[in-house]
Amino acid sequence: MIKDMQTLRTARQRERRRLGRFFGAVAVFLILFLVFSAVYIGVRSGGFSFGAKQDESETQTESAADLSQAEGIKNLLLVCSTPDKTDIRLLTVVQINFDDLSYTICSFSPRESVRTQERFGTFLEHYQQGGVKELTRAVETVSGIRIDRYIASDDNTFKRAINTMGALTFQFPQQINYRGADFAIVLIQGEQKMRGDDLLKYLRYCSALGDEGLQMQSEAIGVCFRQYFTEKNLDKKDNLYAALINTLQSDISVLDFKRSGAMLRSMQQNEYDVNCIQYFRVIAD
Repeated sequence: MIKDMQTLRTARQRERRRLGRFFGAVAVFLILFLVFSAVYIGVRSGGFSFGAKQDESETQTESAADLSQAEGIKNLLLVCSTPDKTDIRLLTVVQINFDDLSYTICSFSPRESVRTQERFGTFLEHYQQGGVKELTRAVETVSGIRIDRYIASDDNTFKRAINTMGALTFQFPQQINYRGADFAIVLIQGEQKMRGDDLLKYLRYCSALGDEGLQMQSEAIGVCFRQYFTEKNLDKKDNLYAALINTLQSDISVLDFKRSGAMLRSMQQNEYDVNCIQYFRVIAD
């Protein structure tokens, strides 16, 4: 009798456990159903903001910031010097006008004198004593324009940067055969492809010609800007930026680069006029 009662009690306990598991499963199902229903209604009504919607909003914000960069005028200072800063090979301002689609390019003699708040001296002396920041202030003083960003290099990093970007094609009306104290250059008449070493020698050759050579330097930089902003280079712009920023000295930050998409596309998709000038005309207020 006792055995039969124990068996009956055990059977009832098993049944209660089975029913408990069943109703527990039903409760979990109902909770999940209610949660997913609430999420579905929230998404349809716009009440919830999930990752995809947030990313879309961020993309729209970034795009607006991106587009705002491709407006107005940006002034870029380009400097190339010897590794020991005993001479400046190239001192050029590229003014990029995104409104009228033009490059206005002006090259300066490193031996031109200018007075700033820091000192009176040549561009070279400003560079030697105060680095690229003081050189920038000296250029701003002479040109009357504000430099937005700079890119500085020496002989070695200049050649590496040009080789990273690729060879350039120049057209020369006549052959160039020049022998200086420490370098020589021979360029054929007509089309000539130049990599970093040849381009640096050509810029040095131009520098030896005085004012005429400064104009030729500006024209050479114009060739760089026209030929380097291609769809192929834009497709690999992240890798190119990483390679160049680790090679050159510049105040172009990662954030600047991330916001430069519209500017780079404008420079690639449009035909920019190149205007090489001797001095920027200062407009009085």
